[in-house]
Amino acid sequence: MWKLALTADASVADAYSQVLEPMAAVVSIYELSPDPSVGLGDQPEDWATDILMSGTCVVEALFDVPPATDDLAESIAVAAAGLGEALPPISWEKVEDQDWVGLSQSMNPAIHARAITVRPSHVEHVPPVRHVLNVDAGRAFGSGNHNTTFGCLLALQRLNFKPERIVDIGTGSGLLALAAAKLFRRAEIVVTEIDARALEVAEYNLARNGVRATAVVADGWRHRDLRRGKQFDLIIENLLYRPLRRLSTETAARLAPGGRLIVAGLLKGQDTLLLQRFRQHGLILEAKTNDPEWPCLVLRKPAGGLLSRSLRTI
Repeated sequence: MWKLALTADASVADAYSQVLEPMAAVVSIYELSPDPSVGLGDQPEDWATDILMSGTCVVEALFDVPPATDDLAESIAVAAAGLGEALPPISWEKVEDQDWVGLSQSMNPAIHARAITVRPSHVEHVPPVRHVLNVDAGRAFGSGNHNTTFGCLLALQRLNFKPERIVDIGTGSGLLALAAAKLFRRAEIVVTEIDARALEVAEYNLARNGVRATAVVADGWRHRDLRRGKQFDLIIENLLYRPLRRLSTETAARLAPGGRLIVAGLLKGQDTLLLQRFRQHGLILEAKTNDPEWPCLVLRKPAGGLLSRSLRTI
């Protein structure tokens, strides 16, 4: 297998990927040096730009057989000229054949978060714990491997109340909603996704683990089933800084007095900015994970009376 790596600005990376896709087996784009200013200032806030890549990106293409390098080079040069760009830096590398199934499984072991273990289907045995969640890494985010999801699993287990209505906004694989359902068995669970295909994955995982939930395709809170009726005692939002900020006003409004909000998907420093936003809506920081790179926050909506402002570490 052969790999081509092309370095380009995020604004043109997708154009190069489209040039490579007809010839390559797999094409992917990832950020090399993100621009931290993206998402700030006067840029529009919507789902189209919530996950907008920025700064310098690398476009990688994998080929099963040696490609016609002259044709590739010509296609890239034509694309660069059409974009008004200089020819981007390109590198080639032969990739050794591997046991890709075994490699994938080794990268997705069982995840242990206190009384919860997330078990992929290829793991036969796990140590006895109170809750075993059967979830495979796949088309939707949330296998427990990432620090953001792991932090949310810890935060859920440290909540000192029993919510009756729970919503997981942007549920991905459904893992966090599944964990919440196991921890709070009497709670009514709602899960949302903007991507109908991801929601299908969540519904499958919930059903596979014997959990019933209401699932809706929604852009944030934009769904009638979310806006009507009672507020939620627990809101889970493991997203990114930009959608968390965009949804903050509605999120605070939909949180019941005395309820808790778990937010994650934040980079170092973004937690301070987001906390300022939620404080404007009357929410108080109750707990925080001790992961400095991927902080997870638990916020509380005051129910009235004098409040303790002591901060716990999860």
